[in-house]
Amino acid sequence: MVRNPLPVLKKAVTRVLGILLFSGLLCGPAWSQPSGSGDAPPGMVLIPAGSFMMGATEDDILWAAQTFHSESLDYYRDETPSRPAGLMAYYIDRTEVSVGAYRAYLAATGDEPPRYFDNEKFNADEQPVVGVSWKQAHDYCQWAGKRLPTEAEWEKAARGKDGRSYPWGNDPQPERGNFRGMKDGQRYTANVGSYPEGRSPYGVLDLAGNVWEWTDTWYGPHPGNEIKNDLFGEQFKVMKGGSWFSNMDLARITVRGKALPTQKMNYIGFRCARSVASKAPDTN
Repeated sequence: MVRNPLPVLKKAVTRVLGILLFSGLLCGPAWSQPSGSGDAPPGMVLIPAGSFMMGATEDDILWAAQTFHSESLDYYRDETPSRPAGLMAYYIDRTEVSVGAYRAYLAATGDEPPRYFDNEKFNADEQPVVGVSWKQAHDYCQWAGKRLPTEAEWEKAARGKDGRSYPWGNDPQPERGNFRGMKDGQRYTANVGSYPEGRSPYGVLDLAGNVWEWTDTWYGPHPGNEIKNDLFGEQFKVMKGGSWFSNMDLARITVRGKALPTQKMNYIGFRCARSVASKAPDTN
């Protein structure tokens, strides 16, 4: 009797697609809007609606100062206070945007390559793209039918609901991400998704280390923060997550990195987000 080959073929195709989606190789604007079943677009993760604890408590910043031998708490004051923040459901990229994905964007648009794009230390297809300004990151996300995440969206995707300090928990563990030094096996940026043990409660990768990530949020005070800070205002954009050039203090979830929107550094990259209610891009 001749067996029907279709079930076997279907299983093989499904397995290959799953590998591609997890690795982020299928990306760009060619996906369709989910039907409300909770399925995420390719390469993205659904973050459900609800509240989480955003920001740091006084105990949190005291722990950081003691653990990382800081001389003053002043550096950490912009992370306070901790408070509940409610968000609608949204999607966020599972990994940082890769050089290969950005290369496809350049081929489609003819836009100017970012800084370091010809530097062999940072331009392998599976490495995160670096040297992008805030606008370059914004324009890529828009092309892909997405947007940059807000600081709150980024923080929830990394933290979950239990107020943890790192995506994997509360203890600094340098082998769970790409940080300064060689304990993680990387001198510069690592391929996106290289540290699955560093995933967040929602399964999002690379949220601690590898590259700082642009957000769509101006660097201003958290609600309830009364600390005087001359840098607050619409001058700097918030970055999150630390990088291959950072120690583990800066990779804490509540740390608020900041940079001028025009800044292009080899430790700054990005990932995209998308509102659940938004429409899929027209690819015709």
